[in-house]
Amino acid sequence: MPDQAIEMLIVSNAMSEAESYLSALRNAGMAVHLTRIDQDTKAFRKTIDSDTPFDLLLLTTGGGSPDIDVAIGMIKEASRELPLIVLQDVESSESRATLLAQGARDVVNRKDTEHLTLVVQREFDSLTIGRQLQTLRQQLKETEARCETLTANSRDAIAYIYEGMHVKANSAYLEMFGQLGEEEIEGMPILDMIAPANIKKFKKLLRQLSSDAHLSTKLEFNCLHGDGTTFNALLEFSPASIDGEPCTQLLIRDQTNSKELEEKLRLLTTQDLQTGLSNRQHFMDLLEETARHFAQEEAAQTLLYITLDNYQDIRSKVGIASCDQILGEAAEILRENINQGDLLARFGDHTFTLLTQETDPQKIEALSRQICQAIKTHKFQGSEHYSGPTSSIGIAYASPEISGGHDFLNVAYHACEQARLNGGNQFYSVETPAEDDLDDDLNGNEADLSHLIEYALSNDQFRLVYQPIVSLQGDTRENYAVLIRLLDQNGEEIQPNYFLKQAEEMGKLPEVDRWVIRNAIAELARQRRQGHKINFFINISGVTLADDTLLLWICDCLREFEAKGPWVVFQIKDEEARAHLAQVQKLSEGLQKIKCQLSIDHFGLAPKPEMLLRNLPVNYIQFDPMFVHNIASDQKKQDSLNEVNKLGQQFDIKTVATGVEDANSLAVLWSIGVNYIRGYFLQEPDQSINYDFSSH
Repeated sequence: MPDQAIEMLIVSNAMSEAESYLSALRNAGMAVHLTRIDQDTKAFRKTIDSDTPFDLLLLTTGGGSPDIDVAIGMIKEASRELPLIVLQDVESSESRATLLAQGARDVVNRKDTEHLTLVVQREFDSLTIGRQLQTLRQQLKETEARCETLTANSRDAIAYIYEGMHVKANSAYLEMFGQLGEEEIEGMPILDMIAPANIKKFKKLLRQLSSDAHLSTKLEFNCLHGDGTTFNALLEFSPASIDGEPCTQLLIRDQTNSKELEEKLRLLTTQDLQTGLSNRQHFMDLLEETARHFAQEEAAQTLLYITLDNYQDIRSKVGIASCDQILGEAAEILRENINQGDLLARFGDHTFTLLTQETDPQKIEALSRQICQAIKTHKFQGSEHYSGPTSSIGIAYASPEISGGHDFLNVAYHACEQARLNGGNQFYSVETPAEDDLDDDLNGNEADLSHLIEYALSNDQFRLVYQPIVSLQGDTRENYAVLIRLLDQNGEEIQPNYFLKQAEEMGKLPEVDRWVIRNAIAELARQRRQGHKINFFINISGVTLADDTLLLWICDCLREFEAKGPWVVFQIKDEEARAHLAQVQKLSEGLQKIKCQLSIDHFGLAPKPEMLLRNLPVNYIQFDPMFVHNIASDQKKQDSLNEVNKLGQQFDIKTVATGVEDANSLAVLWSIGVNYIRGYFLQEPDQSINYDFSSH
């Protein structure tokens, strides 16, 4: 049975007759919307010429109905695809043949509703298939046009051959073989492009292609340039067609420089281009692999988390270009002080990580002291205009209690924060990274953190940083996620995962959220006044949702800075939205009224993820970063992300992949159909709002 409603037009003077047909069709399980008009030619023409869509036409004979050929003519003039079924009192083979010859799809006795039901079902099925075929033909035509454009502009050398002869080739192919013209290549044997030593092998391949039209294969051959020199190439053969005629597509990749290219690609994916050190993603991959073996004594490692203390202050004085020079010199200092076999990486903007096999605490502390001294005493270029950077180092030792690389890193990070809070230019060592000991280290820090949070709320000692959210589908809107940093006594940033929990325990998290909202809207309005068409994604925590005055506060901020609701997307974590569903529903209703949008963050891991989408007017969903980590090599993650992305599409919601830290995942995310991406691969959170969205 058809799954969609049938829009049916019936020409009949009797309302009761039309209703009996409608009843019979619905009893047969078909959804039918029926429109009846009287048997009048003028009324029929008016209806056919209207914009009302119809799928089928039932035309009863006699009583002033338009003649069949007249009705068919009117349908053609109106450019409608409208199958006609004739209903008559007495059916004869002669009259049936005449009506079918005039263009009717079938002829049915007016009293035989069972026959009518079968005919309607058949004709609607046929109509649906015809429409699908028309759509597919149009899509095929558009796809062929896109493929032709892509082939013509491809950097890969592509040609089409038939029975060993060239039919067509793109400019890259013509250039590869000596700037041949398009007319010259047509009809030229493909064997002319193959080195003599490979002719016999290539002829065998051509015979295989001729005998199997569906053969796809890759083989390496030595080919000839236009000047007679040879080069090693990978030839890829696949079935194709030109103007509807079958042929073989040939794609040639020059393998001569492939090893050099592979090495360049490896460096691009594993190396930080600015300092030449390993990049964040490469370091984390190796750290995770190392952490799997911490239960074994021979796998013991030590991790140093190194940050430049007064980097932000220096950058505000000397600018970004000079700071790039500082980072390069700092990287060189670290290189000079590490042992062979140690893994050194640039982990963040002004943060470095060092993984070493040295585990002797005395030697590690001597190394840390040496690094701090070397950075402090180094004469950085241009340092006569500013006070040079110092460093803080957090030390963490591997142990079986550490469950993975991220845990190991967190231990070192917290140790580094302690070194910074102690005044910087020093190191802090977490001797035993067991959970209880780590808690003791952090608890000793709570008083300092509490004081910093109180002071920051009173004296604007927080800082906003911004991370671009970039479209994979060609949307050039400038979206930024807004994040917060706490500044310590030296003006250095403290990460939110270190201070937000303390703010919540103090009952100050709603105040922190309000600070973020107000200052983010102020900055957004300023950017808009300068002509930047940007939008901000602003976080709201779970405890803040319980504040009944939050919506009024948002309205006041928008009014104060003359900002508009559509510029702002408020984002709430999935687990917090579920825990405070009633409050989120109430808030979202108010946000809709002022045209603000709603995003659910860390989406997709909870059971029944569609529950939130059914209960809330969600505009964006941001997937949990766990989906993206190593997705390029993990088919299960690809399948899982594909499912939740389809869920977003089902509810007409834009999707965002977060935690994107390498180029390998981009192709996967694009093929899945994710709308936007966000992560350190694009840019780490930064104070500046100057990302070039037009480059994507």
